[in-house]
Amino acid sequence: MDKIGITGSSGFISHHLIRALQDKGYYVIGVDKRPVPKGHFKPDHFIQTDVRDLGFRDLVGLKYIFHLAFSTNIPNSIRHPIETTRDNIDMTIHLFEYAKDAGVGGILFPSTASLYSHNPTPWVEDMTPWPIEPYSWQKLSCEYACRLYQNITIVRLFQVFGEFQREDTALAAFLKAKKEGRPVTLTETTAQSTFRSGQRDFIYAGDVANAMITIMEKKGRDINNIYNICSGKITTMEEVAKAIGAEVEWIPRREYEVVRHEGDPSKMKFLGWKPTVDVLDWLSKQI
Repeated sequence: MDKIGITGSSGFISHHLIRALQDKGYYVIGVDKRPVPKGHFKPDHFIQTDVRDLGFRDLVGLKYIFHLAFSTNIPNSIRHPIETTRDNIDMTIHLFEYAKDAGVGGILFPSTASLYSHNPTPWVEDMTPWPIEPYSWQKLSCEYACRLYQNITIVRLFQVFGEFQREDTALAAFLKAKKEGRPVTLTETTAQSTFRSGQRDFIYAGDVANAMITIMEKKGRDINNIYNICSGKITTMEEVAKAIGAEVEWIPRREYEVVRHEGDPSKMKFLGWKPTVDVLDWLSKQI
């Protein structure tokens, strides 16, 4: 039975990834500073520690690692650029070096679609990155580090949603506001836009998990490549609010926000993967 490691195994996407891996017969070793939350799928073996405390013995024998541990909140990275840069980059290089020494077969590094920022849409993988806030350039810095190693594949995640999504995500905040009888806040685009609210390319966490496993299982020809994991479909935030029947309050757009996110998933579809869950259908079942 192949052993697969997941850092950040107590997180949102890991909940879906652990289940998908175990359903396919893999033995999952999870690593996280936090305990496994109630209701989450549990790894077969759990190591509660900081990734920077992992050593050779913890990684030897692993076929593959999904490196999902990262400080991912953009506003937090803006408030604390020094601390988040140190933590995210130091942790990632530590893992890459010890994985190399331990002979790990491959690593998947999840980056972010946010680093496309002001590029014209739809975004494709060979566009020049254009990060506009610390979180995105931290991810980009790690992408450059990936090129120093021979067994790392990069994926750029778009707007991930699903069960156990983080409380600081827009959809989680919208659902909470609706259930508490409060209006949701939407940032208003510029007057030159043909749409009033931001447009996003939403992708279900279970589909993300399946995409990651597809890459792992077909990685022989894909090492050191970059893949968008997205739906290729645009949904406005106003449509999201309407799907849950929420009242809307409008606020000005924040400087670090790009009004339109749209990805091209062609490279992933070439590997035989496709998204299966629509965000509006999913939301309609949450209220």
